[in-house]
Amino acid sequence: MSFLAPALLAALAALAVPIYLHLVQRERKQVVAFPSLMFIRKVPYKSVRRRKVRHWLLLALRCAALALLVFAFARPFLASGELAAAAGVGAREVVILLDRSASLRYGDHWRRTQQAARDAVAALAPADRATLAFFDDEVEVAVRSTGDRGAILSAIDRAEPGARTTRFGPAIKVATSVLEPSETAAREVVLISDFQRLGWDRSEPLRLPDGARLRAVSVAEDETANVTIAGVGVDRDASSGRERLVVSGRLSNRGDEAVEGRQVSLEIGGRVVERRRVDIGARATAVVTFDPVAAPPAATRGTVRLAPDALPQDDEFHFVASPAAGVAVLVLEGPRPRAEASLYLTRALAVGRDPSFAVRVAPAAGLSARELDAVAVVVMNDAPPPAGAAGRALAAFVERGGGLLVAAGERAAWPEGAPDLLPARFGDPVDRLVGRGGTVGYIDFSHPVFEPFAVPHSGDLTAARFFRYRALRDAGRVLARFDDGNVALAERVVGSGRVLLWTSTLDTFWSDLAIKPVYLPFVHQAVKYLADYATPAAWLTVGAVADVAPRGRAGVAAGDLVAVSPSGTRLALDAGERPGLLALAEQGFYEVRTAGAGGEVVRDVASNLDPAESDLTAVDPAEFVAAVTGGAGAGRPGAAEAVPRAEMERRQGIWRWLLVAALLLFVAETVAANRLPKIA
Repeated sequence: MSFLAPALLAALAALAVPIYLHLVQRERKQVVAFPSLMFIRKVPYKSVRRRKVRHWLLLALRCAALALLVFAFARPFLASGELAAAAGVGAREVVILLDRSASLRYGDHWRRTQQAARDAVAALAPADRATLAFFDDEVEVAVRSTGDRGAILSAIDRAEPGARTTRFGPAIKVATSVLEPSETAAREVVLISDFQRLGWDRSEPLRLPDGARLRAVSVAEDETANVTIAGVGVDRDASSGRERLVVSGRLSNRGDEAVEGRQVSLEIGGRVVERRRVDIGARATAVVTFDPVAAPPAATRGTVRLAPDALPQDDEFHFVASPAAGVAVLVLEGPRPRAEASLYLTRALAVGRDPSFAVRVAPAAGLSARELDAVAVVVMNDAPPPAGAAGRALAAFVERGGGLLVAAGERAAWPEGAPDLLPARFGDPVDRLVGRGGTVGYIDFSHPVFEPFAVPHSGDLTAARFFRYRALRDAGRVLARFDDGNVALAERVVGSGRVLLWTSTLDTFWSDLAIKPVYLPFVHQAVKYLADYATPAAWLTVGAVADVAPRGRAGVAAGDLVAVSPSGTRLALDAGERPGLLALAEQGFYEVRTAGAGGEVVRDVASNLDPAESDLTAVDPAEFVAAVTGGAGAGRPGAAEAVPRAEMERRQGIWRWLLVAALLLFVAETVAANRLPKIA
């Protein structure tokens, strides 16, 4: 038995009133006719306390009537578990799904969520078994199918909301996996959440087993006001002669009322460098651009922070300002190269900005291992490979993660005994001098080299004309072909490195590709791919996976590194099939450092809440229940709807029957009082 207003039970103290009256003798006056009282002394009447109750039935009727009145005003009702036990349903299998996504940190939502979970445990009948699972975009089963109420309550008390997003699909699937094998007479799911709209993917098929009930308990509010930082932009400006950092924040007002004068600040390296005030309209966004600051020489932490509101976790946005990165490229030429053999290539790379390219041209015959240690990509530009120790150094460079681009012009012989690096063997040159020459007929746009050219107006590789190229034999992975079927670009993976073989030249000697607009982005993309270069992300969202593995040529393996989470937990990076992957589960800054005491910080990774989690717009729980159970209220077994405590009490209406019973007892008390003998 539960009560909607349990505080009113304190009125049971009024039961002391009839008991007190029954223990006190009342004076009964009887008029006796007497001729004169003037000569009789008046003696005052004194009431005396009784030592025992004379009319137990009358006392019981009065006390019971008062108790029923108190219980009626306290609004009693039977919870679901008690109803099941009273109806003789038998043991139930109950799954309690507790939402612990970041949005539950709003106001007192988490406190109400925990209380709703405790109420669900209190409603369990003695024979019921319960499973407790916490969910966001993942699911953690804390307690599985147990009758131990203490274990469930302890897990609820220890739980805290996390930083991940809301997803109902995984939670419903876990509940289904628990209920399907159960042989209990009744099966029920209690889903406690703020029912964010983003958490329900309507295209995802979600269905509980036949006969299973779903009770949705919503802690959402009708109106919520929330201003969040939806994103941060980090740009570099070198127009003034020195590089400056320009940070901008995109603010979003999720509420129905405008916000005026909200303070927003920028922190760089833990120090506040600027504060501003911003006005944001209702359901609107605003962009705040801070004044440029000197770009730090090394990667530096930064935070854009709003004055906190009911959901303070989305009022801060972290980022890492990294210095401009560069890729070192070594272009190797053969003996007596053409005057402009590397001109177009070096000029194209010189204008690179993201990243910048540091290019050096040298003869292939004089290659040394020390030169290779300082570069990420080697271009064999129409040159034969180095022999002897230099050739072995080139092979080792590729195997440990270096990139090699081979332009197979007329001087690019690859004799027997040369490093085994090419994806194919050279054949004879193919002449296309008659007519307008050949064109590229096939391109694998799924490959990173050509992926940027898959969208319209991004560059047309088929516009270039090729008058000569080398035929290849036994080619490995082919990335592009000419219109006659011959290979244009092939790839081979050697150890941790990559090799690209271009069957024509990179100047205008065998084609006009070098004077086409697509030449520059094609060369940039090929070199970036060989260098395994990715633009450093200023920030990532919780739930993302960051690749923090060092490159093999750096001399540091993933097993030599550890990550420290924002809460201080140390995480190994050498586990799994791909070492160096860091799953972001917390909001803040992750430190990647070398293992051991006092290890050096290698890099920082900024992790933020998913901006979508700040949208607290809720779906109708009854609509969700209907979708998952196949139509709530349709009369099928197991169809259920969201029933809060007040609604459950209203439907049962036990208080009305208690009032009727109290009235009947008062009538019975009146009759009994008139019929019982009156004792003076």
